[in-house]
Amino acid sequence: MKNRLFSAFLSPDLQKLSRLFSSCSTSAYRLRAYPHQTRFKRIAGFTLLEVMVALAIFATAAMALTQVAMQYTQSTSHAILRTKAQFVALNEQALMEIQQDWLTGTQSKQVTLQGESWQIDKSAQPTISPNVQRVEVQVSLFNLDTGQVEAGITHLVFFNHRAAQ
Repeated sequence: MKNRLFSAFLSPDLQKLSRLFSSCSTSAYRLRAYPHQTRFKRIAGFTLLEVMVALAIFATAAMALTQVAMQYTQSTSHAILRTKAQFVALNEQALMEIQQDWLTGTQSKQVTLQGESWQIDKSAQPTISPNVQRVEVQVSLFNLDTGQVEAGITHLVFFNHRAAQ
């Protein structure tokens, strides 16, 4: 009774749809009322544009992370090289103190220590006291292939004293 009262106010087309809906199951109604939805079901996923934008963002982030990793690796290897050069300079200072060397002027030599070839340049300067001298030690990488100094790595200054005579 309720349906008949309600259907009296509907247009004939809507009455047909109402009967169709009440007599059929929901899926059958959807097939007849909206046939285009069954042919082109929207599949849940990403569009090609979304995938390309995501790949562009990922590629940019990957390049930035690669640069950061390269800078970290280079700074780490440079820190290791500086540490080795500092040990070479400290070894040279210890040798001069142990052997009680008194340096006059400048002196250079090439050594191979800690897996690297180094050039050690030393220069002495007098101080106020005649028994103490200021010694500067410059340690540089030495390229054996070209026979040239590549770069100064570390610089050390210490005071050497003359042995009592």
